[in-house]
Amino acid sequence: MRLFPIALCSLATLLAWDIDHSAAANPTPSENLPISQEADSQKPIPEVITNDSVHNEQSAKHTTQNGNVIIVQVPVVPGDPTNPTNFPPADSNQATDPQDVEAELGEIKIIPPRPQQPPQRRQPDVQLLLRSSAFTSSNITGFEAFQPSDTVFINGATLLATPKLAEDTRLVAAVGGGLVRYADRGDFNYNYLNFNVGIQQRLTRGMYGQLGWVQERLYRDGSGDRLLLDDSVRLSVGRQDQLSDRLRLDSFYELRASFATPSDQNRLANTLGARLRYDITPQLQGALDYRLSLKDFTQQERFDTQNQIGLEAIYNINPDLFISGSASYLFGSSSDPLVDLDNFSVGVNIGLNVPLF
Repeated sequence: MRLFPIALCSLATLLAWDIDHSAAANPTPSENLPISQEADSQKPIPEVITNDSVHNEQSAKHTTQNGNVIIVQVPVVPGDPTNPTNFPPADSNQATDPQDVEAELGEIKIIPPRPQQPPQRRQPDVQLLLRSSAFTSSNITGFEAFQPSDTVFINGATLLATPKLAEDTRLVAAVGGGLVRYADRGDFNYNYLNFNVGIQQRLTRGMYGQLGWVQERLYRDGSGDRLLLDDSVRLSVGRQDQLSDRLRLDSFYELRASFATPSDQNRLANTLGARLRYDITPQLQGALDYRLSLKDFTQQERFDTQNQIGLEAIYNINPDLFISGSASYLFGSSSDPLVDLDNFSVGVNIGLNVPLF
């Protein structure tokens, strides 16, 4: 496999970066591990390109990165002795004459104590994630000769469970499904189901790894015919770097081996990505995304190189409800002359997280 050297080099680079920057990691303790980037409302990734049913690989990939990152909230740990707001009050058993103090030290202006911040709520172990998005796509087929544009609507729900197995270990399990509808090309409509289970381990402060299994199923709308069955083994490593009070860099590497039906969709994929997020206000964030994907199709002579750049603005109406707008440009090359990866998308998304327990 020609991608294994790339995978090993990328993983070594990310681990070396963590060693060099461990002192600069966010020192604030947190109870929550960052959930994998695809654990939340994971969308299918249709790779099937046939003459009778052309599917929107680029559009599906665009929607997977809008609203799919559970923002890890870093709470103030109750009782932390390093937290100045938790220092015990001074001993007041012996009364002090204010006039004596003023005579010796001069006038003293009392500085009011810093208001105590309420602790942020813990991450629920089980959540229902509801997502709805609408976006325009300049190339819904990925074909060189046939590139219609369209507006795509996706509505989905995911049941996500992330119970802690140990202090630094979580089980990540999800089951989800949804509907994908095209405004003009109704014959492209499909439905999807996906299943995801994995183990996530904190490696260092601000860095985690995850090993898991993902199954994706695509069904044609109306007839219910199955279009794709994809079982994947996925290894990912991610980290978070708090660059300033408002600026955070999230980065990840993923190695994914897919075994699909039809078998010509079997592939080995390497993905390296970064997301720069800036907190404009406590409720409004802006983000710049980039990811590079290298896909080697093992049952056909095809190798794809994909680049994706995205801009996103997220407004958190409350901790469980958000709305976002995004623009994304996908470009790259393929060894298959029939494939054209270029695609530009603009869309809006709304998401609701329903904590269950």
